[in-house]
Amino acid sequence: MQDIVRNYTVTLSQITIQTAAQSSDVAVDLVLKAENAPFSAFISVYQDDPVPRVNARLGAPHGRDSGPLDPHGVWRADRVPLDEGGYDAGGAYWGLRPIGVSLYAVQDGMGNISFVDAPNKTGALQQAAA
Repeated sequence: MQDIVRNYTVTLSQITIQTAAQSSDVAVDLVLKAENAPFSAFISVYQDDPVPRVNARLGAPHGRDSGPLDPHGVWRADRVPLDEGGYDAGGAYWGLRPIGVSLYAVQDGMGNISFVDAPNKTGALQQAAA
């Protein structure tokens, strides 16, 4: 079985670098080693595409893994567009949202993602913190 490689953006105190890796931890390690930087220089890591292509050979998954966020991280919320059938760009099924509500991927800058429904980015950050 081949490891899935995703693109990450890693920010250190002096530089921001995009890299491909099997996980956010590996991405951070690669950048720290490449820059010969101590871990104390690490600021954040974000998955560039929080909705990568899924294996839908046996049918689309319902949603995606969503976990707790680090309260000390640098959080950001990105709207996840859904098509007219309720699928994200990677093929996972979420269902349709009521008017005025969107799906958001909230990342904590530590490699964790939580998916929430909210009316806007501010609401998404508040919902993820609840």
